[in-house]
Amino acid sequence: MKYSEAVDYLDGKVVLGVKPSLDRIRAVCRLMGNPQEEFDAVQVTGTNGKTSVSCMVSAILQECGYKVGLFTSPHLETVRERISINGHLIPASRFSETLVEIQPLIESAEEEAGEPLTYFEVVTAMAYEYFRSSGVKIVVLEVGMGGRWDATNVVDCDVAVITNIGIDHVNELGHTREEIASEKVGIINEGTVLVTAEASEGLLGMMADRCEEVSAEMKVFGRDFRLDYMVPYRVPGEEPSQFISVRGLEGEKFKDIKLPVIGKHQAVNAACAIAAAQVYTDPRERTDPEKFRRALEKTTVPGRLEILDESPMVVVDGAHNVLGVERLAVSLTGEFDYERLVIVVAILEDKDARGMLKILGAIADEIVLTENRSARSAPVKRLASFCRMERIAHKVEPKFPAAMKLAYNIAGPDGMICVTGSLYTVSEARIYFRRQKASREMRQDR
Repeated sequence: MKYSEAVDYLDGKVVLGVKPSLDRIRAVCRLMGNPQEEFDAVQVTGTNGKTSVSCMVSAILQECGYKVGLFTSPHLETVRERISINGHLIPASRFSETLVEIQPLIESAEEEAGEPLTYFEVVTAMAYEYFRSSGVKIVVLEVGMGGRWDATNVVDCDVAVITNIGIDHVNELGHTREEIASEKVGIINEGTVLVTAEASEGLLGMMADRCEEVSAEMKVFGRDFRLDYMVPYRVPGEEPSQFISVRGLEGEKFKDIKLPVIGKHQAVNAACAIAAAQVYTDPRERTDPEKFRRALEKTTVPGRLEILDESPMVVVDGAHNVLGVERLAVSLTGEFDYERLVIVVAILEDKDARGMLKILGAIADEIVLTENRSARSAPVKRLASFCRMERIAHKVEPKFPAAMKLAYNIAGPDGMICVTGSLYTVSEARIYFRRQKASREMRQDR
């Protein structure tokens, strides 16, 4: 099987959507010999910040000498981004070989369960097999959605991280923060240590009840570990960063870390990553701030306040719900200087598009509404109706490349463009700029 054929096989399962159950993934794992039982795990859920925390924890553990598997979602440009070991994506050949190896077991599991595995379940099963065959002993797993019924939840994790809880995926998880929290606490198992940055006393109470039920420990941001300070840092010609200082679980000081991602939310994510890594590592490693510093200073999280161009500055961010957009707005207004701010937006249909646009419209000089390649991308006509309701200055351009050209014309050389609304939209932007760069290089070679 070629890599392209493996991708086509997976794409054929996209239409299956989300089907809450662990029966299918348990069936295929059992037929595979339960590879997920052969490594330790840090499992990360939350409404926002999951990928950032997962990448940071992975980097710290790798710096401490571990061979670390990392599983994240969704991907921006290639499905191989979801599965990596020590920062290296699964090779295309191994991706295809792994699928060929487990495909008969997938079919047997589907027959046993009476329904097909979803896209996410197949990729998760492939990750388990790849990590086992590669001799990985610790894996950082980002939950795809929720927690209780997620395919990553067949792993008995050593450390559970719940970054925060907001309103998202309401059709699958519930319409209130309490309903959503009840799904996310499902990753807390017997003997697990929970690390969380959630601040709501009511939701923390739900987490504490779950921890008591399964004899798990609980470490809370602001109580058991904290952020001592954060200072934005910007030098012309360099990407923005920030210096942070974190007080760890036993009072250890992780000082003057130059974090190459900006925003207070990323500083809090880094504090969570430090605490989670401290829980897992042995005492000598967890009190060695230099290893943690080196790891965090090298960590990059594509698609999160990522700068793609300089004149005008173009920033992409995968904010895809109200909480994420609120944090993005704080960063855009507090961390950057610009004459005009133009925001290019494409949002998926199941999101609170009106709530997101209201926040973005309050800080933007103009919004350009467009669509991404996802079949779930909200039509621009619907987004435009929300903008009219909120009296937001906007323009409509359904085709993404044309939307970017329009944004450039509006922003001018001293303006700033932010592309956001979904990680699928970020993917469109990254592909667009890669093609633009390739086109310029071809013209220069002539």
